[in-house]
Amino acid sequence: MTAEVGILNANGVVLAADSALTMGNSEQMKIFNSGNKIFSLGPSHSVAIMMFGNVQFMGIPWEIIVTGFHQKIGARPLDTVSDYCTEFFNYLESVDEIYSSIYSEVLIIGYAENVCNILENTTYIPSPGAFTLADYQKAVEEKIPALLKESEKMKSITKKAPIKVFTDRYGEKLDEVFKELFDTVFLGLNLYDKFKPDLYKIVRNYVYSDSYYPDTYSGLVIAGFGFDELFPSIYQYDISGVVDRVIKKRLTVRQIVMNDFAEDRCSSAIVPFAQQDMVHTVINGIAPDLEADLGELLRATLEKLISELTEKKLLKESDAPEINKLKATLVESGLNAFDNMKQERHLTPVLMTIDSMPKEELALIAETLVNITSFKGKISFSMETVGGPIDVLLITKGDGPVWVKRKNYFNPDINRLR
Repeated sequence: MTAEVGILNANGVVLAADSALTMGNSEQMKIFNSGNKIFSLGPSHSVAIMMFGNVQFMGIPWEIIVTGFHQKIGARPLDTVSDYCTEFFNYLESVDEIYSSIYSEVLIIGYAENVCNILENTTYIPSPGAFTLADYQKAVEEKIPALLKESEKMKSITKKAPIKVFTDRYGEKLDEVFKELFDTVFLGLNLYDKFKPDLYKIVRNYVYSDSYYPDTYSGLVIAGFGFDELFPSIYQYDISGVVDRVIKKRLTVRQIVMNDFAEDRCSSAIVPFAQQDMVHTVINGIAPDLEADLGELLRATLEKLISELTEKKLLKESDAPEINKLKATLVESGLNAFDNMKQERHLTPVLMTIDSMPKEELALIAETLVNITSFKGKISFSMETVGGPIDVLLITKGDGPVWVKRKNYFNPDINRLR
């Protein structure tokens, strides 16, 4: 995990990122605090690329890919940041090494492991009395056809491979992943062959889906100014490997500073990436998990009130449908009122301050937000997956990319240019 943030207003855009790189899984984890996540394309280009999530794409480190892209476009700046995004993915498609059969197999295994995690974490209603394994097994059995039905509705990024072709290519590897799950959940009941065809189809559908992304995806942020642009913009893509020579990607964030507020336009923005909870807590005045719990608490309170009033004969059971409708209306209006309060007291004042903030202060705010996320890790029982030096890159129209803070892996005193 990592913590990164982009802040932009009319004066410029700043990117800040920690240096923690997490390798392995929850059982075996190693954290390095020396990773580079921000890459400048300067000085000829007022654009930078920041990454989070998977540090590699089809086995190639993102740093190498960005360096190759920088060399490819040369010194001539492009007109818009959107043009940089287009040219970057055009370059990525031209890299022969991304079409690796070995890493295609690794990609498919990652999707299968995600399906396993979904099935392992299946929720269920236990039978009255003590817990029984049969309840859990039944829930898992019912989950598989539900996942298949859901996956069949997903749009595909390209024409799906026939299931026989997909099975012939990856079946053995998928068996290795799923058999371990079934041996654990179903304790040798030999049910795997019954569900195997459906599991193959689920994985195939997820791989080709334009909306399903596994935990192993990469996040790519492209931000700055194009040559013809007066104001900065920031774009973020989720990227999950290559499927039949098509790069699986989706645009998830687009913020463009403008003096007219159309869709995706703003006068300023704070955009967190990867581990976002503390940034949202600071700018919204409430932690996201507490805000989510607020709705459930409000529903439960009203439910308890209705139950007690009914028990005391103050409400008729025949009025239940009308009361439930009223309850839903009250919850919705209460949450809307809270959202408006949050906007007025916290988010709007913060963004109004960011609107006119000098570029030097933008850099300080970005670094502080990443630092707060790191600090939260130190005072909680969770693994410290945010840490190390914080790199801060400021991009303005006049000066281009300028490093406000940057760690070096070498001693500059003994590596001076001659």
